[in-house]
Amino acid sequence: MKTLQSNLSVWALAALLSGGSLVACAQATTSAATASAPPTSDPAKTMLLQPLQQMIAKMKKLQATGDPDFDYAFQAKIHTQGALDLLKQEIQNGKDSSLKQMAKSLQPVFEADMNLLDGTLKEVKPTRPNQAFVQQQSRNLEAMSLKLQQTGSSDKLTSDIDNNFSTLFLDQHQDAIDMATGYLQYGKNSTLRTFAQQLVDKSKQQMQQIKALPGTPK
Repeated sequence: MKTLQSNLSVWALAALLSGGSLVACAQATTSAATASAPPTSDPAKTMLLQPLQQMIAKMKKLQATGDPDFDYAFQAKIHTQGALDLLKQEIQNGKDSSLKQMAKSLQPVFEADMNLLDGTLKEVKPTRPNQAFVQQQSRNLEAMSLKLQQTGSSDKLTSDIDNNFSTLFLDQHQDAIDMATGYLQYGKNSTLRTFAQQLVDKSKQQMQQIKALPGTPK
């Protein structure tokens, strides 16, 4: 076991030093936790955890150009798709009418964000690498991945799909705020800066909206 752990550490360090991956640091830090995380078979958990796990896996596969505008646009697109997938699970399988209605009302909002990001990605070209941005966003993804693992194995998630949706919705929105805030320190594209600023405001409002509903995490 010690030999295996040692090998894993060497591989993780090699990946970090290669600099080829946007999230090499996050992958190195979380690989052991992922391998040891106990599987869950409760549909009320897995149907909501799965789209977010897939979202993070896709973000980990992104190759860094180093350009804050280009990289953030791709990250935000994947993250927004994760939010849409989470909403769809609540709409299809949730029991609480208030939460289902909220999810339905938010779906077109996120779809509009996806369209904006798609259009922007066709115009933005990676031209100005910024290593500080890459490192910051890697730390954000590391924290996001660890938080999802911890939430998935904790008693925050239950056999109540509506409770689980509320918990993961709040976490996912805080992650979006952290990513957008990080981008605003380095980004220059006017469309993306406006998007990120509005995303922070919208996410905070949506978080307050869901917290105001009876029985949701506060």
